[in-house]
Amino acid sequence: MPCREHGILTLVKVILEPGDYRVTWEFPDQEGRIHELDGEVELAADRMPRATVFGDIPTVWTDVEKGKSAAFPQIYEEKLVVGRLANGRHIGLVDVTVEVWLPERARLRARAALVGNTRPPGPGITVTGVEVQVEGLDSVAGSGPIKSLALPIPKPNGKRYLDWSWTATGNAESTQLWTDEKCEVELQFYNSFTSPNAFIFQVSFQPVILMTFHEPVPFDRTFTEWIEPLRRLISLSTGNRERLTFLALTVEGDQDGTHSFQIYGTALHQCPYSSQKPSHGQSKPTFHLAPEDMSLLALLRRWQELSAEHHPLLETYASLMYAPDQHPRSAFLLLLQALEGLHGFETREVFKARSEGLARRREVALTEAEEAGLSVETMKFLRQNVSKSPRTSLDEALQFVLSSVPVDVLPALEKSELIRQVMSDVRQPKRVVDCLRIVRNDLAHGTRGYDAEGLHDVVSLLDGVVRAHFLRILGCSSAAQLAAQEP
Repeated sequence: MPCREHGILTLVKVILEPGDYRVTWEFPDQEGRIHELDGEVELAADRMPRATVFGDIPTVWTDVEKGKSAAFPQIYEEKLVVGRLANGRHIGLVDVTVEVWLPERARLRARAALVGNTRPPGPGITVTGVEVQVEGLDSVAGSGPIKSLALPIPKPNGKRYLDWSWTATGNAESTQLWTDEKCEVELQFYNSFTSPNAFIFQVSFQPVILMTFHEPVPFDRTFTEWIEPLRRLISLSTGNRERLTFLALTVEGDQDGTHSFQIYGTALHQCPYSSQKPSHGQSKPTFHLAPEDMSLLALLRRWQELSAEHHPLLETYASLMYAPDQHPRSAFLLLLQALEGLHGFETREVFKARSEGLARRREVALTEAEEAGLSVETMKFLRQNVSKSPRTSLDEALQFVLSSVPVDVLPALEKSELIRQVMSDVRQPKRVVDCLRIVRNDLAHGTRGYDAEGLHDVVSLLDGVVRAHFLRILGCSSAAQLAAQEP
């Protein structure tokens, strides 16, 4: 049944609420034969689908002297297992691990489940369209669905009580469309309203992203290149761990066109929301799609490019964007790693040139040493210990990344309790970047601990720096980068 909020039937409808359902499975044995067996499926929010199969489970037996023997569990993989729900809908489990525990019972664990009104095609599912909703999408949209409101003043002159009207005018500009040669991405606000009622009338709106692929995209790539990057972009803007609240895919059919399925699995909550001012106002997005005219499609394409390049910010900071709240110690180490990786990535050509120059100079020096008649043992020592790579410095990296963001955080860092604590040791250098390096080394090697509250204050400043750089490499404006550093 569909989700309901405040008595309003939302237009984004979940055809199955997360829960347990009876299924008749087309169960594949290890030799590829199909058997129709009863069972159940558990579709839970933010969890891999799990299913059970009952009955005469086909198993592999071995002939022995006095009969047959079988070892359990018997485990094998299937790309797709389909079934028919008791309510008549169809279900398909994708990337399934089959575990036969007893001759009358088997368990299935799947990467995802597809539920729809037609039989899922496949294996080898390809996607032509996406309908997805993410928390915080309304905040980042920048243009709301209501253009204007007309509200009556209490008891207008010359009118009886309630002889007036309330008016809401829709905002057509809230629908935003971005296209390129391979894809179309559209942001819409679906609307719904209460059924005719003499006592209440209410209109509500749901933000939704629609994607249309001109060339079908494999099932896996749909998630890694489109759905997850969308969620991370919204989270990067709002600064919150936003959830996927609805997902439906249009997939290519075997013979009769395309079919639509709702998807259940890890990170998918399948409970759509309607925008409300309190939740909308809780976030302060660093960027909006409108009226700045930022292209969501361009941001997604840029994310894909950075992923293909294995950019360190994607593989450090972005990869843990949805992890539960970390201890400040872990967050500090992650942020320093992200900043150091960012510096190395952006100065890689300079480092390459330095490495080539050092390699040439090293060979010249070793040749001169050998011509000077140094002993074999000395030459062996020099070859083993004269580095082929230029020296690098975390201090240099931090100075570079901290000084290339809109807000100079060095003064605030210098005033923090953590940095003042390190500076109070007369044996230590007095620069902020030196102190950050010392703390990093102490924490990484376990030689010294620091107060969690002091670490947290520094982490907050460094997090703003990382987000500002992340927005920069995505192509966001200077204003967005500045907003990322604002408290």
